[in-house]
Amino acid sequence: MNLVSKAFLNVALLACIIFQSGAQEKDYTVREELPENVLIGNLGKDLDLALDPNIKLSSPLQFKLVYKTGDVALVRVEENTGEIFTTSNRIDREKVCSGIHSESRCFYEVEVAVLPDEVFRLVKIRFLIEDINDNAPLFQSTVINISIPENTAINSRYPVPSALDLDVGINGIQHYELVKSKRYIKAMWSSYPWLA
Repeated sequence: MNLVSKAFLNVALLACIIFQSGAQEKDYTVREELPENVLIGNLGKDLDLALDPNIKLSSPLQFKLVYKTGDVALVRVEENTGEIFTTSNRIDREKVCSGIHSESRCFYEVEVAVLPDEVFRLVKIRFLIEDINDNAPLFQSTVINISIPENTAINSRYPVPSALDLDVGINGIQHYELVKSKRYIKAMWSSYPWLA
């Protein structure tokens, strides 16, 4: 094995060791549209940080959110405790995961740096956003006209355009149903007096 190959192998092994010791992941589940200051979890407890008593820390343990430019803070982390709370920016599943209108799971991800340098690690936190029924199904048009010939057989079927519901699963559209409305029948009779 030549010198370049040995150096590359050593660098790769070192990177793996650093990655293993310095990176962690933690998953939480959070319901969308929660108000501000709802406790989601506690990184200090949930990460089970076993600190070596022989390591002298240059400053107290801290948890800092790592933001990217343009990020909207949907959660906040208490620096001294690691407690995770919702913010005034409500978590809206349909905005966070726009374009995902199926049963696909929707995640919001952040990174938190655990400090000081002596115990540094970067923690990737994934929040599984649970859908609530906060969107009404909508048809493309408020009026749907269907022409049914007079001699149509009983139990004939006619397609109705689909409605769009941004909610998923049991919160999404389950079925359509025609509802008999007395107001509609009265309005129809007043428009067509010979039916009355």
